[in-house]
Amino acid sequence: MKNFATVAALAAGANAFVGRSNNCCFHLTASGGESGTVGQLDDGQNRIHGGLQEAEFCIDSKGALTDGHGRGCIITGPTTQFQCDEGATPMTGWSIDSQGQVSYNGDADFVACATGQNGGLNIYTTESSDVTGCKDIKLSADSCSGSASGSSSVAVPGSSTPVPGPSSSASTPYVPGPSSSASVPYVPGSSGSAVTLHTTVTSTYCPESSTVPVIPGTPGTPGVPGTSATPGVPGTSSVPVIPVTSGTPGVPGTSGGQPSQTASSAQPSGTSTAGGSCPTDLSGEYEFPHLIIPIDSSSPDTAAGTSYNGTISSTVSTIFNFDIPSSDAGKTCSLVFLFPKKEDLETSSYSFSGDGKVDFASLQSAATQSTTYSNAPAVKEDCGDFTISPGNSYLVSTFECPAGQTVSYEMKNSGSTELDFFEDYNPSPLGLYITVC
Repeated sequence: MKNFATVAALAAGANAFVGRSNNCCFHLTASGGESGTVGQLDDGQNRIHGGLQEAEFCIDSKGALTDGHGRGCIITGPTTQFQCDEGATPMTGWSIDSQGQVSYNGDADFVACATGQNGGLNIYTTESSDVTGCKDIKLSADSCSGSASGSSSVAVPGSSTPVPGPSSSASTPYVPGPSSSASVPYVPGSSGSAVTLHTTVTSTYCPESSTVPVIPGTPGTPGVPGTSATPGVPGTSSVPVIPVTSGTPGVPGTSGGQPSQTASSAQPSGTSTAGGSCPTDLSGEYEFPHLIIPIDSSSPDTAAGTSYNGTISSTVSTIFNFDIPSSDAGKTCSLVFLFPKKEDLETSSYSFSGDGKVDFASLQSAATQSTTYSNAPAVKEDCGDFTISPGNSYLVSTFECPAGQTVSYEMKNSGSTELDFFEDYNPSPLGLYITVC
């Protein structure tokens, strides 16, 4: 299950925009620095040019936008890209005036920025240092505009309480994730070159479970390079990992001890396996966190509520809730942290400084939107310290999938690490996930 949780605490300007009691559907056209119809990639990124078919969008009475596939449209943070994702709760604040001009939170100014793919331009609400080749644009709808006399009704934003997506069994809101039917994440083709992923696997068995013997991996097949119109096909590979025995981390070779062994290699995008563990990428089944909650020791009684971002600092740690579906019964789960290089990101970003030392721990119960530092669930089992750096993926823990349960993990600083990242499955995926095999 791969879904989005979103924060809908948005304010819209009341400039005589048109109110609606039912969904109204339309197409978008850009004008200004760039002009053309707005199309869509299969993963929901909205683009101008690139030979894409014209996309359809629908707006409801609360100013929430969905696309023609029913996916919720959001503005990603911190890059502010306009895209629509499977399972996402659509952000409110969209409106169309009587002339058909589209605004977000009362602002009709957007930017179109280069993607380097077939001349396509992604759409953002603001320009940032993470994008290049940007031009100012306006967006207009071909229907759903107001009458000639105008209307005093307002497309009112939703409340600040997120609403769960339709495919969840949990009462908590969702964070971004792709369609569960997609077995391979979207990899854009670019000049026929394959994507290289550096994977670091640190094997730490956190939850109590029987240890599966680890068999060294064999070299994988290289990914098939993409063309200018076709995504590259990921290859497969295995990362050798020193076999471990059950027990707590200790000196290699001692009774009950478990060595901490790190393997780092450059390899094609694909499936990395470490013996009995699941992939350290999103090429197969995986679970996206359905609730992300930062807690702050400097404000111990303040509930920050749900977030898009994982934040780690000297005082702030982040709790991630995962709802494991009943269909995962009998399967193996692996907790993985994916930390690509900034230049490999398309719709996400992060800030990072310090020594990279972080600690992961499983918690005794799930977090809620009211969770604070003072009332946070106690640690059930510590998964160990990791030193993370961009361009790597980390295997935190492998265990039997707790089917039908909600499990929580905390990620915190264990040195001088300062990290703030937007959890996002789009290439290259960034954040904490549970892969399933």
